[in-house]
Amino acid sequence: MTARPPGAAGQPREDDGYFGPGSVTWRLFADPSLSLGGIAAILLQALNPDMMRLFTKVSDFYGDAAGRSERTGRYLETITYGDRAHADAAARSVRRMHAHARWVDPETGLEWKADTESWQDWTHNTLVWSIVRAAALYGPALTGDERDRFVREQHASARLLGMDAFRLPSTWAELDAEVQRQGEHMALTMAANELARNLRKPSLKGNPVAVLIGVSIQDGILAILPEWARQLYGIEGRPMSLRAATRTTRRLLAVSRRQGRGDRAVVAIIQRVEEHPYRKVRKRRPITP
Repeated sequence: MTARPPGAAGQPREDDGYFGPGSVTWRLFADPSLSLGGIAAILLQALNPDMMRLFTKVSDFYGDAAGRSERTGRYLETITYGDRAHADAAARSVRRMHAHARWVDPETGLEWKADTESWQDWTHNTLVWSIVRAAALYGPALTGDERDRFVREQHASARLLGMDAFRLPSTWAELDAEVQRQGEHMALTMAANELARNLRKPSLKGNPVAVLIGVSIQDGILAILPEWARQLYGIEGRPMSLRAATRTTRRLLAVSRRQGRGDRAVVAIIQRVEEHPYRKVRKRRPITP
């Protein structure tokens, strides 16, 4: 269990947010495998053709990919490690943004909405599923009970965005079955193909060691995907390279984990959240001498 850390500059925290030191969520979100799971989730979300059609109309992802990724990361850090006031403020901001992300198809007259319930469910489920899958492949090791706890803990994240948690899976088995079932409705669009191009066909230029590590991690991300998604992306025919990449990525993340230590990572993230939150809700209190 992670000890309760201090807030920024040693100030007491308002509260431990929606999860807290004893949660599986704090443990997973401080682990290096989270980044791989997050990218795998984006690849899964991109296979929803209707979502991607709206996405390309209302988002400047290709023009500001780094900025969008940075904002998404800060949002997840804030709702995970921030106190409840900051988590609520961040969620309200994202809900407003989703409410304005709409587009009317000029050919059909249909209005496409980012906050469509089924799309919200898919986005939530793919992120939770991918994080657990990444942990299963690369650590940290979770028991069956811990997997189920994480799935239920993440209902709090869904509720922050106005979702009805009762329609979401409550166990890992239910979540896995839902992700597998949704594969029947997915397709590879040009937008999804463009999004995944660097992962599917990585550059081999540069320092050979750096290239080898980069390609191994990229293939390690692809190994997280379910079989149906690998088939859609055209990478299912690479089982040998994916297995080798999984072993290499597991070793690389083990080294990173030993160097970073989970408790130090949690303290660093909390300080970053409190000093530069996704949305501020109050001024920093002066430090009393």
